[in-house]
Amino acid sequence: MTDVDPRVDAPAARKPFKLDTWLNLALIVLLLAVLGGIGYFAYSVYLDKQQQYSSSAAGRIAVALSDQVRKSPNDAVLRVRLGEALGASGRYPEAIDQLNAALKINPKHSGALFDLGTIAMMTKDLPAAASYYSKVIDVTDAAQYSNMDPLREQAFYNLGLLALNDHKYPQAAGYFKASLQIRKDASDTYYQLAQALKGMGDPEGAIQNLEIAIQFDPSYADAHYLLGQLYKAKNDDVNASYEFYKAASLAPTAAEPKAALATFGPAASWVTKAQTAQAAGNLSLALNDVLVARNLDPKNAATAKLHGDILAARGDLKDALDVYRQALVLDPKNAAIQAEIAQIAPQVKAATPKATKASKKK
Repeated sequence: MTDVDPRVDAPAARKPFKLDTWLNLALIVLLLAVLGGIGYFAYSVYLDKQQQYSSSAAGRIAVALSDQVRKSPNDAVLRVRLGEALGASGRYPEAIDQLNAALKINPKHSGALFDLGTIAMMTKDLPAAASYYSKVIDVTDAAQYSNMDPLREQAFYNLGLLALNDHKYPQAAGYFKASLQIRKDASDTYYQLAQALKGMGDPEGAIQNLEIAIQFDPSYADAHYLLGQLYKAKNDDVNASYEFYKAASLAPTAAEPKAALATFGPAASWVTKAQTAQAAGNLSLALNDVLVARNLDPKNAATAKLHGDILAARGDLKDALDVYRQALVLDPKNAAIQAEIAQIAPQVKAATPKATKASKKK
């Protein structure tokens, strides 16, 4: 596997929680803490700063909403919004009062139930959070557009996180799959489903879902890192080293991917192994070893040239030409690389029309 990612760009991942909710950022921080090890420290610091800003703004909004609620005390929507603003300010008891008042007006208000679940999550009352999110599922079940309801989708997702935290892997997988039935492009849900499948002893299923997560969000460092761990467990050094490299590149301050890469040892040792295997005529092993070397040291032109040499020896001239061109980008004045390109390029060009003609005859 080279440093050229074959994946195409895809839509960015969703925000983990509904955009208009009062503890969007704060809940992310909590869930990272609850589930442990899912995100990186740098992200948490950033989110904590955003949470502080959100809290101060929410306080001002709460004042304005309080006046509106006094004028319209039977407006459930206003009370929910006030509860959200109070919750964002950290005034949980007052927020709970407003949300419960909204439920007295409208017992099936899914937003109030969801927000009460959020408060329970924030105060680490996880059983209560699960209860509220389950009620969201219940009250939205018969709705005409339940298969498009973002609150229902997020409730399934949060229930999955809670089940995952309790190591109830099959239950968590079921919730994440239900969430994906509503929103099929949520990279974080595919990632968490992979966590559940891993816990169930289904690494292949986990890998499949991580690949989907990365298709939707190529910059998902955590997904790359977990994918690397799963490949490493399969003794697939090429893919493992590549995924760890991607994770380290995307999260340069994170220690985990760097430590994972370090377990492979220096790139030079893999180059030596590749050269030894090449000399012995074991080109498959040589290719495997040089790919690991390139993942460990992707800017080394000599290693890239060796990769091209091995591909050329295997008869994979088109791939060899592509790799030689990568090597030339790294070392534009390298005469040896230029010579290989000059030799192979005409052969690749000559072979292409023949393949086209053959396909037309068919």
